[in-house]
Amino acid sequence: MAYKHSKQRDQILDYMKSLSDKHVSAEDIHQHFNRGDKKISLATIYRNLGILEDMKEIKKISLPNESSIYDKTCEPHYHFYCEKCKKLYDLDVPYKLGLHDEVSDDSVIGVIDSHEITFKGVCKHCTSNGR
Repeated sequence: MAYKHSKQRDQILDYMKSLSDKHVSAEDIHQHFNRGDKKISLATIYRNLGILEDMKEIKKISLPNESSIYDKTCEPHYHFYCEKCKKLYDLDVPYKLGLHDEVSDDSVIGVIDSHEITFKGVCKHCTSNGR
């Protein structure tokens, strides 16, 4: 689907790409834009994040009992979620396309296009700080 150009969408994407952390929530983006003179409503942010996801510019990651997180890296990769500090990390582990073949051998499964894996636990930072 073709979308009309949007200044606010460009601002949101530019902001996400400027972050050293690759993951951000809609609420984080909203807080950023409502500090200065570039106010953007939360509804507009959610709408534009959905469009950016459709355009394959960003990726939405749903976490249990948490708000969705948006990832500026769209290439297939795995994540680790710290259950203490609620931070999401990219893992430097090769994406395993062969996993599609292993899983599709199950009689219930049809065609697999992709897969997402998020490991959960406690990160090194939280472990070393006794959290």
